[in-house]
Order: sequence, then C-alpha cells, then structure tokens
Amino acid sequence: MDFQGTPLNMTCLLVAALAIVAMTLVLRKRYESNVPLLFYLVAVLFSNMTDRGVNPLLLYSGFAFALLLRFEFMNRGFARIIALFTTASLCLITWVFVAEAMSGGTAPF
Repeated sequence: MDFQGTPLNMTCLLVAALAIVAMTLVLRKRYESNVPLLFYLVAVLFSNMTDRGVNPLLLYSGFAFALLLRFEFMNRGFARIIALFTTASLCLITWVFVAEAMSGGTAPF
C-alpha cells in the first residue's frame, strides 16, 4: 500500500471518516439522525466530481436503505434488518474509499 498525501486522497479519507461516524450512529440505533443521509450526499458528490467512484449500485442502494430507515412506522425486526443492510453498505463504501486512497486510485471492485 502506497499512501500519498495528495488533497484527493485526504478528501477520500475524510469521506470515509464521515461514513464511520454514520455507521456508529446506525449501530447505536439512532435512526432519526441525518448523518447517514449527509454522508450519502457527500459520497455521491465526491463520486461524481472526481475520478474515484464507488459502484453506483452499492452507493444508491445504501442511500435507499438509509432513507427507508428514517421511516418511523416500521416494527423493530424490520428496522433491524434495514439497519443491517445500511451498516453493511456503509462498511463496503468505507472499504472502497480507503482502498482507493491507499492504492493510488484503483477501486477494489
């Protein structure tokens, strides 16, 4: 792993740090928080403005799960399943961003 401290790599790591913050809020069952939605807004903007991108299927499905998690009428079991999918997508997106920053811009998938 060859890390170079370019502004693009540092911004990529900052977006990954925002994903970790969003992940901790989802794991603590703070489903009413807007931080996961803020992360997906930043991630979509970052992916579209730079050559470093995340698979759009992963990015937009995670965004849909985060939006679905905001609904308050879901029962506890269904909310846990949606929170699991949201956390999994946040983990994968974080992994992609960190791998891109550490490897010089090549995505793992």
